[in-house]
Amino acid sequence: MEPNTLIFKLPNQPKQILRVGQPYMGEDAKQLTRLPAGHPEGFYEAFANIYKLVIEDIRRLQAGQKPIGGYPSVYDG
Repeated sequence: MEPNTLIFKLPNQPKQILRVGQPYMGEDAKQLTRLPAGHPEGFYEAFANIYKLVIEDIRRLQAGQKPIGGYPSVYDG
C-alpha cells in the first residue's frame, strides 16, 4: 500500500480500507491532516502534529486547565 491508506481488520470481520481526507474520518484525524488526499504527508508533518498538540497542552496548563495529550510521552520511549 502507500502511506495514505490504513487497512483495518478486526477478528471475524471483513477488512476495511481507510484513506486520508475522506468524509468518514473523525474530527481528530481531520485536525491532523494538512494536505488533501493524494499529497503524501511525511516526517515534517508528523512532527508538526506532535508540536501542535504539545503547545496546546502547554497553553492549557498555563490557563489552569488539564492537558489532553494525544502525543507520545517519555514513558512511550
